[in-house]
Amino acid sequence: MLLKITAIVMTMVAGAAGYALNTMRWLPWQKPVFETAPPANCVAATSKAVLVFSKTNGYRHASIEAAVKAIKAQGEKRGWEVTATENGGYFNEVCLKSYRAVVFLSTTGDFLTDAQQLAFEKYIENGGGYAGIHSASDCEYDWQWYGTLLGTRFRSHTFLPYPIPNAEIVTEPGSHPAIDGLPARWSKKDEWYNFHESVRGKPGFQVLLTVDESTYPAFWPKAMRGDHPLAWARSIGEGRMFYTAIGHNASTYSDPTAMKHIMGGIAWAAGL
Repeated sequence: MLLKITAIVMTMVAGAAGYALNTMRWLPWQKPVFETAPPANCVAATSKAVLVFSKTNGYRHASIEAAVKAIKAQGEKRGWEVTATENGGYFNEVCLKSYRAVVFLSTTGDFLTDAQQLAFEKYIENGGGYAGIHSASDCEYDWQWYGTLLGTRFRSHTFLPYPIPNAEIVTEPGSHPAIDGLPARWSKKDEWYNFHESVRGKPGFQVLLTVDESTYPAFWPKAMRGDHPLAWARSIGEGRMFYTAIGHNASTYSDPTAMKHIMGGIAWAAGL
């Protein structure tokens, strides 16, 4: 019994240490870098264009490069023009209006100026699309409109076993391009995000995926405790938003089920 209690205590200590270390990545240890000059060739050449934006003024996910490569490859198969950038200078009226959607790919920190934020707000409200992947819910905390767009914010994520336990994802009933054709339940390893609140029941929001907390160690004090949405979509003004919390691992972007979900969500946001 003593050995069992000791093991539990050691596990809790390890988890707390991991949480403390991880929290440090969101402190202002890195001075934000903002690009303000629009690129000379920022306008898309076709009417089926998507901008993938992966700026990190904080923790940088090692999966970003794999994600960019996969989204580009699958986008090209669909006849899209996919532009990948980490240059905030794209966020102005002239550049943005030529893209059907902007993907915030594991973005972190603060990366847009006030003027760039305003340009993006107008872009969405006038019919543009937004797709957020993974830590797109864990950035730009001083931008109130962005939090409203998402419907909630990142609060914490799994630590035990650190950092990416296997869990079962539940595909919600209903129809949406981000879930059409997905299994009712599917297994995946990821960094499972907890949010400040569930978006379920909020006007206009459609929950697309949830994670079954009984299938992984979800006992961390800030876990969702029950209903645990992972992906959702909504219309805002004339625009559309899609968000999915999966995507921490590079393996996500070679997983056919995960990519069907991600590309379906981007396509819906872009109206393509």
